[in-house]
Amino acid sequence: MQNTSLSFPNWVVGHKEGLDVMERADPLFLLIGLPTIPVMLILGKMIRWEDYVLRLWRKYSNKLQILNSIFPGIGCPVPRIPAEASPLADHVSATRILCGALVFPTIATIVGKLMFSSVNSNLQRTILGGIAFVAIKGAFKVYFKQQQYLRQAHRKILNFPEQEEA
Repeated sequence: MQNTSLSFPNWVVGHKEGLDVMERADPLFLLIGLPTIPVMLILGKMIRWEDYVLRLWRKYSNKLQILNSIFPGIGCPVPRIPAEASPLADHVSATRILCGALVFPTIATIVGKLMFSSVNSNLQRTILGGIAFVAIKGAFKVYFKQQQYLRQAHRKILNFPEQEEA
């Protein structure tokens, strides 16, 4: 019998349920499906959905009064539009993407246990924890980028005061 305690299903749903899932699964799925999980996690980490939400926020925030009550100053016009950074300028290292993607199942499991302890199924709890983690982290990232945008839009460059020579 091989040691499967470090395999993905055991990690997410628990040792007993993971063994049951792996024993009942088709060997072809185990051969093809399990190795694709880390690849899919890495590709999922590279999707920048927060940028799309931020564009929608900037486009429609003046039309949604509820956003103005929650976040004051959102709907007011900005004195100037800052230059948008290109996606290539936002450099994130490959190591950071890899480590973040591979630690994601652990974070999803922990968040699921903390926030959704009433859910009986380990797999459902982990999926809900992953969705909650991604949504909360994304909301913070969108808010932070919007605040940076507003700070750049309202900044003023002043002339350097010339000193008199003594």
